[in-house]
Amino acid sequence: MVETVTVPEASSEIDALHQLATVVLNEHTDDRGLCAACGCAFPCERAVLAEHNLAL
Repeated sequence: MVETVTVPEASSEIDALHQLATVVLNEHTDDRGLCAACGCAFPCERAVLAEHNLAL
């Protein structure tokens, strides 16, 4: 079965993804070469993914 997504529903979901990506980028920042949130090498995977989501 195929589910149809209406424009208002899609817009709401896109807005929610944009908001989440913004929060992630504000938390996962460069701290002398490491991610301030998770301690991985910067940019961490979460920051890269969030950046890609904002680009869409």
